Amino acid sequence: MGYEKKKKKSALVSSVDALDRISQLPENIIHHIFFLMPPKDAARTSGLSKTWRQAWNSLPRSDFTFSNTYYRYVLKEQKAKLVEETEKFIKSVDEALLPLREHKKIIQRFSLNMRLCSSIYDSCIDNWIELVNRNHIETLDLEIRSMIFMKKHPEFSYIFYGQKYVLPQKTFSAESLVKLSLTGCKLESDYFSDNMKPICLRELTLRYMEIDTHTMTKILRSCPLLEVFVLKFCMYVRSIVRRINVPIVKFPKLKKAKLYGISWISVEAPNLEVFHCEKFIGELVNGAYSKVKKLKIKSFQSKHTSILDFNYMFPLLETLYLRFFLKEEIKISSHGLKRLSLSCDDQIMPLLQIDCENLHSFKFDSESIPNSFSITSSACLETIEHSLRVRGSIDTFWFLRLRRYLGKFKEQQTLSLHFHPTTNYFTSEELVPIVKHFVLDNVPTMKDYTAILDGLLWSCHPKVLLTYSNSKNNEFIKFLFQTLVNRDEVPNCCSDSHMKCWRHYLKAVTEVYLNGRKYAKVRDCDTIFDLLSTLEIRDQLEFYLEWSLLTQDGV
Repeated sequence: MGYEKKKKKSALVSSVDALDRISQLPENIIHHIFFLMPPKDAARTSGLSKTWRQAWNSLPRSDFTFSNTYYRYVLKEQKAKLVEETEKFIKSVDEALLPLREHKKIIQRFSLNMRLCSSIYDSCIDNWIELVNRNHIETLDLEIRSMIFMKKHPEFSYIFYGQKYVLPQKTFSAESLVKLSLTGCKLESDYFSDNMKPICLRELTLRYMEIDTHTMTKILRSCPLLEVFVLKFCMYVRSIVRRINVPIVKFPKLKKAKLYGISWISVEAPNLEVFHCEKFIGELVNGAYSKVKKLKIKSFQSKHTSILDFNYMFPLLETLYLRFFLKEEIKISSHGLKRLSLSCDDQIMPLLQIDCENLHSFKFDSESIPNSFSITSSACLETIEHSLRVRGSIDTFWFLRLRRYLGKFKEQQTLSLHFHPTTNYFTSEELVPIVKHFVLDNVPTMKDYTAILDGLLWSCHPKVLLTYSNSKNNEFIKFLFQTLVNRDEVPNCCSDSHMKCWRHYLKAVTEVYLNGRKYAKVRDCDTIFDLLSTLEIRDQLEFYLEWSLLTQDGV
């Protein structure tokens, strides 16, 4: 028994002595030893001793970024020129990666963005992937899209899509890989075996990939340490294009998931904090969203309920973005919600009721004004932004709804109007000051801008009126100067009515700014008109307005 202990002790001492002798080798020899070892084992040597740790840390670190995306659509007759440019690109990548064939490196990031004009170059990409995987690679980003060829015809054009690049199995084999991003490639159905060993990925992004549901499931099951997962419009292509199903189950470390273009989803990730999706489809496991702080749903549709009680499903929710398509009443309730963004593309706006007492920020984007709107929030609501895309006809009732809607908020808010071709009819009445900033963008050419300016300044009294020049609306800017700056001190309009228009409440245009530069002579219209001839597209003009105080008369 004593002899066996002495033998084991002697063997241990011999191994330590051997390790010490290896540690005394020159650094370049140790680097060569790293080169002969698998990347994961080479990384582990840094824990053996201070010498090995220093040798590992002294390995050269590199980032490789290659891009060849000059064309997306090309005529079929131009393919020969494209092939020539592709071969030059491949040669340049080969030369840049040549040192990896002789010396081990820590590759912090390898990024390849390429338009593939022929499948004959697939083997070149395969070799690059194999080469970087033999080194210690941490981030791999591959965006390889098929070239689209066009053939012109006297009456129409043919479009030919090149074959997708088939990703080799070795892509997932690098044990040091932490982040993997794949775009535009194809994964075969037999890519993964059912009993493959786990992959140590922390972040996985798949965009516009050709992949079936079964392969997607195998990938996810092989990545138990996943913390970030992004899936964007990956399809299964056979006789028809189909969206895939995504089961996100048993992911204890997953913190961020962004899923778009899927047909069904099952989520079981108890530590999920950020969740983006196109819509809620599939199973909602109890507790799956209990730690979600940021939620984004781009196509919210509800046929069964109009009340969105986020307190139950998302008790820790702080940020919410909803883009919805509903013509029914919507009620949003959340105690902890701090940031809320709503977007609606329908011209018929539903009824909105918001009960979020701790809201700090509210942003609203729509083509129409809600017919009915109520909001319950505290004094901490500081950021209020409205963006309205105006289409079709606007009349007095439209301005009436705008005034009523803006009146639900305090003065510290911003309103942006984006005009599309419109006609408007308005009768002047008294207005109420509401907004701090008013942005007028893309104002169409009109014979007379009086009605639209009357309507806007009837809806609210802005402290700052901002607009942009373009090739079409310099006449509108000239009209603004004449109407606001060069107006009569005592308006002679509205003499027969107790209802006064905005002209009677505008005390002064105190300052005018062009691209942030102040103009001292605000009332010198000759100078201003000379200035108009020098305006370039998207020059920014700001009018600072001072108003008489009004009492809000409610509508």
